[in-house]
Amino acid sequence: MSSKEIPPLYQEALEDFRHDRNAAAIEKLNRVIAAHPAFEDAHEALSVILYNQKKYDEAITCTKKWVKLNPNCIMAHTNLSRCYVAKEMILEAEDEQNEARRLTWKSELKSKQAEMPKVDHAERIERFKQVIEIDPADVLGYYSLGTAYFESGKKREAMDTFEKAIEVDAKHTSSYLGLGMALEAFGDKAKARKIYERGIQVATENGDMMPQKKMEALLKRMEGGS
Repeated sequence: MSSKEIPPLYQEALEDFRHDRNAAAIEKLNRVIAAHPAFEDAHEALSVILYNQKKYDEAITCTKKWVKLNPNCIMAHTNLSRCYVAKEMILEAEDEQNEARRLTWKSELKSKQAEMPKVDHAERIERFKQVIEIDPADVLGYYSLGTAYFESGKKREAMDTFEKAIEVDAKHTSSYLGLGMALEAFGDKAKARKIYERGIQVATENGDMMPQKKMEALLKRMEGGS
């Protein structure tokens, strides 16, 4: 079958889906994939239907096969990220989201025949330093500076700055996340664990769901590896 040829059974599956005959659609799409494993539209349709049916484990299995078939498919990584979010697998979801973003940038840059713009870490660091000089009580300034240090590979400076952010505002959940990540990258896992635990407590009190879930996922990963 050529890449442009559409199997009649695939069209039947889509018609079943349009009429809420989801079980029939899933069965036919599986048959299409078995007969034409390189036909990506079938993988995409099956993953969407399984996701809509809240069959997240099956959707993840299906979408992983699609990613393996075409690792450069942006939609495959995007769909897999959605499935992981539904399963509250935050780190895995972020990994797939980042890969989809990277592939998008790569595609855009290729079409423009340009190089990916480089982040000027030094300029960002100086800019956030100036923010803090203007207002030494600006917790977002410290958090942004800590993030800039961390992304530039300056782990010690990142740790010191995130700690300062927490001194300024002990309820700033994202600074606990940043400090924990910096400590973990620096190799101080014992302290990182304590910071994540404290950060989760603060996040729970504040209702900061996303930082809380990410710290829980990072803590779970640390405990699983210890």
